Amino acid sequence: MATAVIADDEILNRELLAEMLPRFDIAVRTAKDGVHALKALEAEPADLLITDIRMPGMGGLKLLLKAKEKWPEMPVVMMTAFASVESAVESMRQGAYDYLMKPFGVEQVEALLLRLNERHALVREVRTLKAEARERHQARGLLGSSVLMQQALETIARSARSNATVLVGGESGTGKELVARALHEQSPRAGGPFIKVNCAALTETLLTSELFGHEKGSFTGASEQHVGRFELANGGTLLLDEISEISAELQAKLLRVLEEREFERVGGSKPISVDVRIVATTNRDLLGEVKRGRFREDLYYRLNVIPVRLPALRERREDVPTIVAHYLALFGKELGVKPQLAPDGLELLASYGWPGNVRELVNIVERLVVLNGAEPLDAAAVRRCLPELGRAAPTAAPVTAVTAAPAAAEAANLALLGGELTMDDLERRHILATVERLGGNRQAAADSLGISRRTLFDKLARYQGVPAAVGAADES
Repeated sequence: MATAVIADDEILNRELLAEMLPRFDIAVRTAKDGVHALKALEAEPADLLITDIRMPGMGGLKLLLKAKEKWPEMPVVMMTAFASVESAVESMRQGAYDYLMKPFGVEQVEALLLRLNERHALVREVRTLKAEARERHQARGLLGSSVLMQQALETIARSARSNATVLVGGESGTGKELVARALHEQSPRAGGPFIKVNCAALTETLLTSELFGHEKGSFTGASEQHVGRFELANGGTLLLDEISEISAELQAKLLRVLEEREFERVGGSKPISVDVRIVATTNRDLLGEVKRGRFREDLYYRLNVIPVRLPALRERREDVPTIVAHYLALFGKELGVKPQLAPDGLELLASYGWPGNVRELVNIVERLVVLNGAEPLDAAAVRRCLPELGRAAPTAAPVTAVTAAPAAAEAANLALLGGELTMDDLERRHILATVERLGGNRQAAADSLGISRRTLFDKLARYQGVPAAVGAADES
């Protein structure tokens, strides 16, 4: 049975609610003022607090504040005979769930309890969804026992407890955002916000506004004040994804925030101080960008306090069986099936080059499970889901040999795709074949490869000898 504490200096109102609420299966305890109500709650917490606004001694608003501080999840309902919008608004602003206007009858109380039941159901659903999302995110963690992966994981574990800025490098699809989340969740900031922004997805003007916010009227279309990502991340972690894509002007502004921990909104003049940990990611050689004059050297060293390099999947082929087994179980559980991967299917997956890295591998494993269900996932099933492999019979070494000797698996992959090829040649063939297979739809190709649309444009531009901007414009 649910419980409620009723606080009111008028005995008739206390008795009225004490008579009404048990009809709705709610046990009641009463108190004549805020002090006695607080003592009753401290002795035994309740599911609901209903309090009058005006009482001698500790009034309803003060009781509300103390109750929300100690029991933030408990809904508080205010009662008042002083029918003013101001008192109702103030109590709601301070955290009250609802209010009752005196005099009230059974109908008003019943309507209130129905709203409370709906709220309780929504809160329970949100908690369930958050738990499921947390479980799914944890299931998509960083996997691998290879030497390179263990080195990266050790660096993450050692640096998580500090506030040092981290620069995560690695190809698209290696799991750079997962590193940022792991750093946040293992840090003292875990209870604070984790905010991310993709620096490559926005124009310079929009990115500046997103990062620092803007004041009302600061530019055409700024109809109201906008709080930026730095403010939203205060007390937590801010992920700057694809940091190499920001302009020189924005690099200077970012450097100032890193040095002084303050900034102004666009169109504003008041300095805003923030306590934010920065994690930046890049799929480029950022030091090379510095040498080419495309990235500020001082900003690079500000960002690169703790470097974390995620290896490409082809550099840690021995981790492929572990990753495949993990995601087969995950997607199988979601679909209610128990997928079985045949040895020849695993050998084929382990021998492939994976230009889209772990993201591409996860996409293919999900495709295998969705399209095949509980049917055996043999080499034929793998080829159907990954046509880039071609129809040639695999000549890769067994998985045990792959684990012991990545070089042998690399040679097998070359044989599978034909010819004496470099890894860049393999990547080029795979990407162009995917684009052709999908009828030139670059967004679909990027999704299939497990890389960003921007990365695909850059690679195609390099293959075709045209500026990346031209490729992007053609797609729009």
